[in-house]
Amino acid sequence: MRPALRAAALAFSLAATTLLTRAAPACPSCAVTSSPKEPNVWPIVGVFMLVPLVLAFGVVWLVRRESRTA
Repeated sequence: MRPALRAAALAFSLAATTLLTRAAPACPSCAVTSSPKEPNVWPIVGVFMLVPLVLAFGVVWLVRRESRTA
């Protein structure tokens, strides 16, 4: 991976992490279900929402790798 692309990806991931940590306390559903008797399923939902993004990046990476070798 090129250094400029790697630096851009790192900057994007840091910015996304910062935005997500600021937005998490603003979620009223997350704030309401904080008792230990009622489990909070929102972190699991968040992980499943990342699946299409990870798949898209994987497909783009594979297509770029194959187009370079061809």
